[in-house]
Order: sequence, then structure tokens, then C-alpha cells
Amino acid sequence: MKIIKQLLFTFLCLSFLLGQGTDYAGPDDPAGDIEAEREGYMNGNRVYLYYQNTTELSTWPKPNVSKWPNNPDGTKMLDGVGLLVGARIYIQDDLDSTTVDTIPITSVSELINYNYHTLYYLQTSYREEMDTDPTGQIEWGFYPVFGYFNETSEYPALSRLPDSWPTAGWPSADGYIWQGEWNGRFGRGVTYADLETYFVVNDAHDLEYLGEDDLVKYYPRFGSKKIGDNISIQSGKPWGGLGLRVETRGFQWNNPQARDAIFWEYNISNISEYDIPEVCFGYWVDNAIGGDGSDEVGYFNDQLDLSYSWDENGIGISGLIPGIMGFAYLESPGLAYDGIDNDNDGILDEKRDNQAVNFVGPTDGIYDMSKFLDFYNLSAADLKDHWDADEDQDWEDGEDINGDGLYQSNENPGDDVGLDGVGPLELNYTGPDQGEGNHRPDYVESVGCEPNFAATDVTESDMIGLTSFQLFPIFDQHPAPAGSPWFRNDDVMWDLVSMDSLAEYYGTIANLVELFASGPFPLYRGKTERISMAEIHSYDPLEGLNSSSHIAPALFQLKSIVQIIYEKDYRFAQPPKTPTLSTTEGDGYIMLSWDDAADKLTRDPFLGNINDFEGYKLFRSTDKYFSDAEVITDGYGTPMFLKPIYQCDLIDDYMGFTDFGLVNGAAYNLGDNTGIQHYFKDENVQNGRTYYYAVVAYDYGAPDIGPGISPSENTTVIDIDEYDNIRGLGKNVAIVTPRADAAGYVDPDIILDSLNNRILGTGTIVPKISAREQLQLGNEYHVTFNFDTVFNSLNRPMFFTNPGFRVFNKTSNQEVYFESPYYEPSGQPNFSGSNLIFNEAENYWSMNKSVLSDVFEGIQLNINQNNLTPTLDSANTGWSGESSGDINITITSRESNLVPWDCEIVFSSDVSYTSAVESPFGIYDEFDNRLWFPNRIILNQSFSFYVVNKTKIDENGNYTLMDMVVQDYSGSTWEFDQEFNINNDRILVGEIDSLNNWRGTSFIIDFFNIDSIFFPEPGSRYFISWDRSFWPADTFKFVVDSLAPIAVDNLVDDMNRIRVVPNPYVGTNAMEEAVINPFLNQPRKIMFTNLPSACVITIFTPSGVKVKTIKKIDTIGGMVHWDLLNEEGLEVAAGMYLYHVRPSYSNKLFNQYEHVGKFAVIK
Repeated sequence: MKIIKQLLFTFLCLSFLLGQGTDYAGPDDPAGDIEAEREGYMNGNRVYLYYQNTTELSTWPKPNVSKWPNNPDGTKMLDGVGLLVGARIYIQDDLDSTTVDTIPITSVSELINYNYHTLYYLQTSYREEMDTDPTGQIEWGFYPVFGYFNETSEYPALSRLPDSWPTAGWPSADGYIWQGEWNGRFGRGVTYADLETYFVVNDAHDLEYLGEDDLVKYYPRFGSKKIGDNISIQSGKPWGGLGLRVETRGFQWNNPQARDAIFWEYNISNISEYDIPEVCFGYWVDNAIGGDGSDEVGYFNDQLDLSYSWDENGIGISGLIPGIMGFAYLESPGLAYDGIDNDNDGILDEKRDNQAVNFVGPTDGIYDMSKFLDFYNLSAADLKDHWDADEDQDWEDGEDINGDGLYQSNENPGDDVGLDGVGPLELNYTGPDQGEGNHRPDYVESVGCEPNFAATDVTESDMIGLTSFQLFPIFDQHPAPAGSPWFRNDDVMWDLVSMDSLAEYYGTIANLVELFASGPFPLYRGKTERISMAEIHSYDPLEGLNSSSHIAPALFQLKSIVQIIYEKDYRFAQPPKTPTLSTTEGDGYIMLSWDDAADKLTRDPFLGNINDFEGYKLFRSTDKYFSDAEVITDGYGTPMFLKPIYQCDLIDDYMGFTDFGLVNGAAYNLGDNTGIQHYFKDENVQNGRTYYYAVVAYDYGAPDIGPGISPSENTTVIDIDEYDNIRGLGKNVAIVTPRADAAGYVDPDIILDSLNNRILGTGTIVPKISAREQLQLGNEYHVTFNFDTVFNSLNRPMFFTNPGFRVFNKTSNQEVYFESPYYEPSGQPNFSGSNLIFNEAENYWSMNKSVLSDVFEGIQLNINQNNLTPTLDSANTGWSGESSGDINITITSRESNLVPWDCEIVFSSDVSYTSAVESPFGIYDEFDNRLWFPNRIILNQSFSFYVVNKTKIDENGNYTLMDMVVQDYSGSTWEFDQEFNINNDRILVGEIDSLNNWRGTSFIIDFFNIDSIFFPEPGSRYFISWDRSFWPADTFKFVVDSLAPIAVDNLVDDMNRIRVVPNPYVGTNAMEEAVINPFLNQPRKIMFTNLPSACVITIFTPSGVKVKTIKKIDTIGGMVHWDLLNEEGLEVAAGMYLYHVRPSYSNKLFNQYEHVGKFAVIK
């Protein structure tokens, strides 16, 4: 790098500018505070990392602070990472030893005009070797600022923990903003990463050069700012340090191509009153590869700006095989005023904080066309008119087609979405905000910025790149003496971070420190510069790593993905919305169900806010790390993916294994077009054993971006502390132990409303209890059916279909479930599995013959239909009872499907019915031919029989009658006799409406070629039966009964079956989980089963000494575990034990029963 050699020339060239500083325009933060310190864990993918909101990452010697991969095979990787900001400050020397010198020199070019003192600063936050106050109690470094997290929370602000967000909103120059929403890097509520953290620190407490006896002092905020009285340390003292504010963000993606990487980005602002003439930004990385001591080897690849380290013998702590840890240096500060193209992109002095003023031509602002096109991977044809501050031409204007200044649903807003970064197509859009729709890129510091512009565009900075990298053994003497490379020695650290050196490490194997830095450069008053890096991991063969070329192909491939994420401004493929998993444990099974948020609410901003949801996978494990499910390997044989026990996906064009976005040769399985369902019953489980489940939603990837982006799926988060205890779970994760029901337990009943369930459909509807713990006891439900009409090519209705159904909870007065072909906001199907099917030939949806719903409020519906369209039930059509006679029945081809009612023709001895239809028009025959000639229809005709509609009833509860009309068959085409002759004419049977107009012909009766002696006798009945799908008027009602009381007989019988499992206990059993932490003991466990829901278990030695009392509270389950610890928390000895069980119900009647047993413990 030539940047150091050119620096003095640069500063001389800039002397005429008289400083580029402006007033700081961000939030007016208080000084940081030690009481604001919080700690958190980044566990959004396979990189597990403890961090503090002081900027320090990982630590030592605290356990469980860094691991890759985050499973039982993972090892520690890091002892610590510290952000470094070094500076050299010059103070005018008045050559009077009796006065205090305080006037800074803010430009290197002015040094020749003064005598001066030189002050060195190294600002950081780290666990050791920090500068401190004279008492040694207060460290002089970065402290976190209140206001950027919920003060009642134990964690820094994390995107997936709303309880960690500040309750009043986020500080900004305009006051508090975006209350209740995540303050995303790209705007209000915008989360491109699966996990993001955000915090702010400053260096106000560094009073190293502001002591009472110091004759040279630097007041960064001279006369205007002191540490507030409400700050817990150094209150009332001058605001010290350099006057720096550091805004920090960490990002993780769980996409298979990026789940072994974690990103850190720092925006460092000069909030002082002076330009700082020489500054360097960097990192201090203390390796701990394998966690087993000083056997690390490292290398720096200057072509990739990538440093990586590995364990020399490939053996870590406890014999585990450690992977590689790499640090990719991504973003460096910019020099925007030196007239040099520092990043070789063909543009001079691009900036992140300039405003769009002029709309300029395609080549304006480009000084080297070849470099520009090559750097941004463009052709000359891609160049366009653009705003002057959008130097890289990637801000996209919106398309306001109707010119009303607003973006409608059919108009693409592009990047013109306003300062909150949220456009009309996004779910959290609340309306236009500042800058939206003005067709100009907008940026206001600390308030917001539109995409692909200024603060959200990583390439709009003339970055100087990595100028210093050093890899050296850590200096282990503590406290560190003067001259050693530790933070308390500011001058030594300045020499390291400002050194122009990118060198490979040639020393011996050791415990290594990596130091990255960029600079020196001026940090002007009010300006912000940025630095970012990624920690990445892989498994690569030792043979290649220890060779002279130190090759690591898997790590290099991951670096290319990391580079894509960075170059896309940290926009990367997001997984669908995370589903919420619910479980119900039973005897030998676990019922799992999840919501449909992923189907309906997914929007991927990386792909233009489309819903790219594709399917679900369900994982099961017997350990909290899901290690026994991680059996699918990549092309190098490294376990990489979890194997699902269940998978379902949309029926669409995406299926099978991907041929893009391969992860070390491994493809992603998109599924087999099974259809979506939101439940699974796992019967491959053992009672008493604890299982860990996770359901993840996944998308179909992005094959056309870069090398192809692999499908993304949700993270599986089980937050575990250093003692192997679970601190928290993701909402898509559940821990379940199957067990038998409690003694005497009786399931609640489902009561059908048999009096009011008049159903026209001929199928069955059977509600069943699937998730008892989700039941709404005493609630009444109504099931209704969707309805649609299918038309033929003549636009005549052919039949009705029921494309779905709905369930309404009458008690809570809300719809709790529905299935239909489409969910309107997302356009995704909204049905389970193949419950609905599409007829391509006739272009309609209908329910399938057999339907099993998803779980809703603990219930599933099993709906069966014999046919999807009305079909004559031949088996039940014909004469009833002793009736007989001859009759001809002709079913109409079309209209019978519109009025497919069960009918009974009843014959009498005299007139029993007269036609009611008043118009001869609109009547069709069996061939769907319209009877055009009115004289072919005889109205007002009387008959000696009538037709009862056995399907419909009127308001009085009586069956209705079908109407009949005569089709005159006697005569020619133009002339008919208009007289009813039962031997020669036909009787059309159908329905009429309330105005006595004909609605449709169901069937036709005639007695052609039948001798009158064979006519039906009076009293004869002929039945016509149909199988029908469910009808729009059908309403099926049922009630979930309240919980039944305990059955005494069941209680006695079940208590006689109380057992201890295993018995005897010998050393261990399958119910006991493996412990990953080698410093912890294996927990022990036995199980009492078939217990009452409320009882007291007392355990004794054979001599009658009480060992333990276990109280079981009232639950459905009949099981409880004992950890083999006595009342004092000590392990019990091997031997024989007795136990006594007595119910403890509020109803004393049940408490008279008891059970006594024994078991053995063998160690």
C-alpha cells in the first residue's frame, strides 16, 4: 500500500481547504456508563459468540463464549476481539512551563508553523491491559450509552428480542423514533439479517490527558460538554477521549452459504469540536483455535484481504477437531478530499454524507471509465442519468405511473421509499414519510436513509483499504511493561496500527494475535467513517493448510459469499417469517403444529419484497444442540445440514435438489411437491425421554444472483449458558417429553349439535381432539363451506363446487381457521396438504374427497365426501318398501347438478299437486336444450302424485315440494295439442324460486310404452338419492365439552400401575441427556409413571429415613422425573429405596388411595 507514503503530500494538498468539518448532526448522547454494560450472544447461525455492548467480542477465561460450529463437535475459536481506534493529537506548545497547553493543531500541514506536543490515543474496550485512572478502578475506554436498549433487559438490543429494544423508541437527531419497531440498518423495522444487534458507545471517560497535574491537555468538547451528574462514574468531569461515538451492528444469516459467518460493522463519528488530523481504525484478534493452548498457525492472503488461523496438529480440547477461523477485512474508512482514487473504482473522492443536488449525465463524476465499469461489473450501456451524490449509479427511482406523488400497489417504488427505508410493498408500511415519492435520494444523519445511497451504500466511499496487518505471539507478561504491544501503551499501539505493513507471519507456533488497521487519515469534525469485518469458519484439510501455499478451498468459497453480502450492502437472502411451534405430548406420541405466518407474511426485500416461501422442515433431536440430527454432509464429508423427520412444500415449479448455490458441493432439497400442512404427529418417541423439535420455513433461493443463492431457512435457537442450562428458546423450537396420561384422567368430549346440524352434503364431518393443551373448553364451533359456480363454454352454470371451508368460534366470536385456494395478501395457497385440488380441464378448485385440517385450537376436522360433484346414488334410488310399478326417470345432464336433491315421488288416487310455475321460458330438457316454443309447456296442470324434496325443509321444519310442469309431446314441431296425456307427454320435475320462475330441471318422469296396468299403485313411493358435496347452506355445529371429572375407577386402576423406570437404575439411561461441557457432571434421572395429576411422592430408605419429597402439581401428565438428589441436593447412595404415592386433590374423596413400591439404584 502506498497510502502512508503519500499521506504527507495529501495533507499539504488539503491545507487550503481549512478543514472539512461540520457540526455533528446525530443524537446528543450522554456519556457512556458502566451501568449500561450488557452482554449478549450471537447465535443466529453456526457461529456462536458472546459479546458485550462495549465493542468487546468473546472473552477469557469465561467458558462457552465462542464456538464453531455451535454443536457438540464445536470448539472455542476466540479469546477476544477488540475494536481499535488510534489517533495522534498535536497540541501547540507555548514554551511556557508554567502554563497548561490546550490548543490543538488540527492539520498535519500546520505543524511546520508551531512548536507542539504529541499525544497518543488507543481507544478500545478489552478485558485486560487497559489504561485506567490513578486508582486502577476505572478503565479509560469505550462505555455503552443508555437509550439504545431496554434498561430493564439483561441484553443489548437484538432484532429478535423486542423486549430488549428501548421502550421509548430509538434516539435520533429528531428525538425518539420508531417506537416498538427494530432500528434496522436499512430502516424502520427492516431486518435483512436473521439476527442483528445494535448498540452505541463513546470514549467520554478517557481522562488520560485531563489529569489535574497534566500540563498538556486535550479537551475534545472544550467548554461545552461534561460527563453528566447522572452517570455512575466520573460524573462532573470533563468529557474526555477523542470525542468519538461508535455505532456498532452485528449481523448473522442462517442461509447455508452464510451460516458460518458473522459480520461486524462500526460507524465511528467525530463528535468533538475539532478535526482529528491522524486516525487509524482496526481490530485486535486474540485467537483460541481449539481452545487447547498455544499451537496456532496463521496466514494472511493479501489477494483476498483475508487472515486465517488453524490448529497446527488439528486436535483441540477433549480431542475435538477444530476448524479454521478467518477474518475478512471488508470495509475501511474513506479519504474523500485527497483527489486520489483510493479504491480504484474510477471515481474521485466519493462520499457517504453528501446530498443529492443535481441530476447529471451518465458519465458525469467518472474520471476513469475502464476502472468504473470493471469495479462495478457494468457495461457502457448500463450507465444512466443519475443524481450527483449517487456516484455509483445504483439508486433506483420509482415508477409513479399516474403522477399522484404516491406509489400504488401496481407501481414500483424502487429505492424512493423515504428516510424510514420502508416502501408500500412491505408489511410494516404505515404511509409515506419524508423523502418518499420525491424522485431524489434522501439521507438525514441519525434519522434515516433510502436504500443504495449514502449511509446504506458501502461503495459510496473512497476507501483506503487495509494498510496494516500483523500476526504475532501474544505478549503474556502482565501487567504489561512499557514498550510492550498492549493497549495501555498508546504510543506503541499507534506505531502498530499506523504501520504500512501487510506481512505473512513467519514465527513459531504460538498463541497468536492478529492486528488489522487502516490509516492514518483525517477524521473531520462531525464526520463519520466506517470499518467492517467478517469472522468466517470452515473445515479444510490440514495437508493443504500446512503446505507452503496454505490453501483452504472451503474457507475461500465462504469468503466469496461474504464478499457478495458486503457488496450487496449487507442485503442478503432472508428466510421466510419464523413459524411458532406448539406441541402436545401424549402416551407414546407428540403432536406438533405451527402457524401459517411463513406462508402468508413472508416478504424478501433481497428479491423485491416477493413472497418466496416454499416449505417447512421439522427437525427432532435428543440433545439441545441438534447434533444427532446433523447427519447430512457436504462434499468434504463435513456434517452440514440437519435431516428432517418431516418435510412439506408447495405444489409448484420448485422441487428436488437445487443445482445452484451449492455449499461445498452439497445441494438443498426443496421437497417433493407434497402440499403444505402445519402439523405432524411423531409416534417414533419413548415416554419419559426429552426431545427437542424445531420447525423451519424455507424459501426457494435465488438462482440468478451471483453464483446462485441457496434457499434460506429459519434459525434454530436454543440459548444455552456456560452451565449447559437453557436460557431461552426461539419461537419455532419446543422441548417435549412424551408421557402417559395422569391416573384417572378422562379426555373432554366433543358434543355434536345433532338437532341443528341439517347438512345438505352427504359426506361426514368428524372433529377430533389432537392437541389437548390448546383446547378452548366449553367453546362452540360452526363449520361452513366456501361456494363457487363452474360455467360451461356457453356461460351456463354447470355445477357448484366448494373450494374450502371455514371454522367460526361462536363463543369467542372470531374465525379461527379457513382453507381456500388463495390467501389474498400473499397470493399463496391456504390449505393443508392436498385438501383442495385443481381441475385443470374445467379450471376450478374443489375440496378433495378426504380432508384432514391443520390443528386449530387443539382440534382437527376430518371431512369426507363421496363425490366432488353431484352424483346419482344408484344403490339407494328406486322403489321404497313394498312399492312397485313401472316408471321412466331421466336425469338431466346439467341442471340436475344445480338441484341435486333427494326426492320422493308419492303416488295417490286423486289430484294431489298442481303446477306452480308461471312462465314457460327458461326451461331445459335432459340434453340441456332450451325448450324455445312456449306451446310445448303446459302450465297449471294437476297430477295424481307429488314430489317431496327430502333434502330441504322450510321455516316450519317441513319438507318442501318440488314443482312439476308438462312437456307436450303430442303434435308437430309447430303445433301441439296443449293437453296433458300421461302416456304421451313428459313431466319435468324441478325447483322454482320465490317468484315462481323455473330454477332448473332435476329429472323427467314419463310412462312411455308402459301399460296402465303397470302404473304405480296409490301409496307407492319412488326414491331418488344423490351424493352431494357440502353446500353453502350447510353449517356443522359442535361444542368442546368442559374437562371431565376424574373417574374414581380409573384412578384406582391406574395407580395400581405406578412404576419406576428404569428399575433398577444402573449407571445411566436413555432419558439422561449428554453433557457437552467437560467441566460439568452428567445429570441423573429416573421416572415415576402412571401418577395422579396431583400427588405427593415420598422416598425412603429401607430403614425409614426420608430421602426426598416430590410434589407433583395438577397437570394432564402422569409422569415426573427425579434427579437422584436428596433434600440437601446431594447424590443418593446406591441401594434399595421405597416410595409412597398419595393423591393431593382438593376433593378429599380421591386422597384416600395410595400406592407403595420400591426400586434399586446401582452405580
